[in-house]
Amino acid sequence: MALMEAITTSVPGLIVGLLLFFAAAATWLQRRIPKDETALADRIESLLPLTQCAQCGHPGCRPYAEAVAEGAAIDLCPPGGPDLVAELKDLMGDQAPVTSSVTAPEPTSLVAIIDPAACIGCTLCLDPCPVDAIVGAQGFMHTVIEKECTGCELCIAPCPVDCISLVAVEPPKAVQAPPLIGKGCINCGQCIDACPVALAPDQLLKLSAAEDWEAAEAIDLQRCIQCKLCDRVCPSEINLAARFGYAKHMGRTQRAETLEKNRIKARFEAHETRLIARQSEADQRRAKRLARLRPNPSPAEDADKSTSANTSSGGS
Repeated sequence: MALMEAITTSVPGLIVGLLLFFAAAATWLQRRIPKDETALADRIESLLPLTQCAQCGHPGCRPYAEAVAEGAAIDLCPPGGPDLVAELKDLMGDQAPVTSSVTAPEPTSLVAIIDPAACIGCTLCLDPCPVDAIVGAQGFMHTVIEKECTGCELCIAPCPVDCISLVAVEPPKAVQAPPLIGKGCINCGQCIDACPVALAPDQLLKLSAAEDWEAAEAIDLQRCIQCKLCDRVCPSEINLAARFGYAKHMGRTQRAETLEKNRIKARFEAHETRLIARQSEADQRRAKRLARLRPNPSPAEDADKSTSANTSSGGS
């Protein structure tokens, strides 16, 4: 009898628990997976390094993002490396297509340099650069704006004297995450009452542990003053302030990377627009030159053509 009562009592609770689990899973999936291909392509593009190097076989990062959204392989971006493949798998699912089972090598930060003694000022490297990182004029030595160079290698092949090379750039040192000290959050809420700037340290801790810096930024992570008052009242003795300091650094880094990607994308779009306008102007000039070269028909020739046209129409 007692067993039956226990089963009767536990079944509704189990059902409620399952319903809550499925609701949370549906919400998580809805948040992570965009609703249409355009939104999915936007999300994929935000993960790409946006070097516009075309090594994936597509003329830019946006076309590759759209191709991946439609089912193209996710491991065609050498600058993204294994981290990008892992992020795309997390977004697209483990069944996302890949071209090779071999793990992609870690990407190396590169920048182009021009040998001033060998440069002949031919300007052939200017247009291929997708972000206009090369400065020069016909007959003058060219140079690379190191800050703008994405290391895409597109300038190397057009150079007739092989005066352009790529050199590795030392990446900035990564900040190590502090170890999580303590016994684990028990959701007591004491840190919330202690926070002098009215934050939710318990939620910030969960988001920091999940490395969801964007969500942590959305609930005012950067407003944390790391006063350690939350540390003092935490019964689990968690080093909250240290964790939040690291989370703030990662949030700022992620935001800076996003801004840099958007800046590179804007330079690429401006470069493409300029090339299209230049080609259009060249086509118009060519059409005008051809029109001037064609001799204008004389009045007699016009009369002959008119007579011929009338005769042929009358005969028919």
